[in-house]
Amino acid sequence: MGDDHATRVALARWAVICEAVDDRLEPGERGRLVSELARRVHRDAHGATMRVTTRTIYRWIAAWRTGGFDSLKPARRRDAGVARTDREILELAAALRREAPARSAAHIAGIIARTRGWEVSDRTLQRFFAEHGLDRARLEGRHRAYGRFEAAACGDLWTADGWDGPGLAELSGRHAQLFSILDDRSRLIAHGAFYPDVGEWSFQRCLRAAITRRGIPQVLYIDNGAAQVSHQLKLICARLGIRITHSAPGRPQGRGKKERHYRTVAEQFAIEIDVVGVDTLDQLNRYWAAWVEQVYHRRPNRTTGQAPLERWMAGPTSLRETPDPHVLRQAFLWTATRTVTATRTVSLHGNVYDVDPSLVGRRVELRYDPTDLASIAVFHHDRPAGTAVPAQLRAHVDPKLRNVNPAEPGPATGIRYLDALAADHAAQLRGGISYQPAQDDIHDQERSR
Repeated sequence: MGDDHATRVALARWAVICEAVDDRLEPGERGRLVSELARRVHRDAHGATMRVTTRTIYRWIAAWRTGGFDSLKPARRRDAGVARTDREILELAAALRREAPARSAAHIAGIIARTRGWEVSDRTLQRFFAEHGLDRARLEGRHRAYGRFEAAACGDLWTADGWDGPGLAELSGRHAQLFSILDDRSRLIAHGAFYPDVGEWSFQRCLRAAITRRGIPQVLYIDNGAAQVSHQLKLICARLGIRITHSAPGRPQGRGKKERHYRTVAEQFAIEIDVVGVDTLDQLNRYWAAWVEQVYHRRPNRTTGQAPLERWMAGPTSLRETPDPHVLRQAFLWTATRTVTATRTVSLHGNVYDVDPSLVGRRVELRYDPTDLASIAVFHHDRPAGTAVPAQLRAHVDPKLRNVNPAEPGPATGIRYLDALAADHAAQLRGGISYQPAQDDIHDQERSR
């Protein structure tokens, strides 16, 4: 799905420069950061290690500012790659660390130099060990003390995750998955909703709704689940200039605020859902929206001493303005690459499409909304090349979206607390303040029925 060589190269380049494109950096700060990035070991389009000069980093930054993500793609489909020796060095270093976890990075570098004649810096090994869970404390079973971290401004860091806690995992025999996005500084829920599956499109809908309501964050901190590591999500965030960071496997401490948030959901919201009894996803989302706005956003946080909404409104903020709907829609399109056949057609998920005859034999990129395979835009060398006209349409949505919403239920049971919240929230909606699920979410749910 859109996994051509040029796109992989662009994603690798974005991973290098994403920290340095922050507009809030002073020239001196950016210069020091670029120098630091040049000293780091990065991953190329094939996952091999690489180093990048400061000159190249500045060139990539300039390209991104001029033409966005697509300008990071190479002009020609050629890539020098990285010597296999680099992989051999790191594989040997990993084996030496596992053999004797007490060995320091400097000691391991010395062993490699003496026994193999290969030179590698201590800093390179330290980064490699940290990235791959090979730090000494973890291998030796020692625990670390983690200090408290808080983002300096609203929008600096959004933490996102999925949850299907007690009482909420099943709905009339079907799945109900909560995705929510938490602003690190304020603890405000940028957006959250229940979805019928754990797929990547559900998570992307949640992210799109959060950006529509709040703006574009600087960093998105996510787990390593399938929905959070998808190629399409990387493309979406790169197009919008959002840097992705993932929590290290086996180190949930970095996600403490999100875990605490879900504990609050379990102790306050899920319990009431069990009491009320909910049969439809729509009903569940209405209760969720009411609880978020009437309770969670208004109750002071024990750590900050302020209610999330109050802290959010007080700022400061680093959020970038939400782009116009057309630009945002283009950013969330999925992509796939295909070679046009001699009969000037391309295929996608069992469908056959006619394209411009001039594209025969060429590699093209298809950009589409996964909920509507009847409308597909064609690009060649990142330039519009018309549309793909359906010649044989068997699938109307991407196969990853074939899960449907829960069936219509029987009558609900005793309703007390959550109905009171829902009534208060309905009154607030009449006053013009809304936290209802995004319209895209509602439309997608209705289409899947």
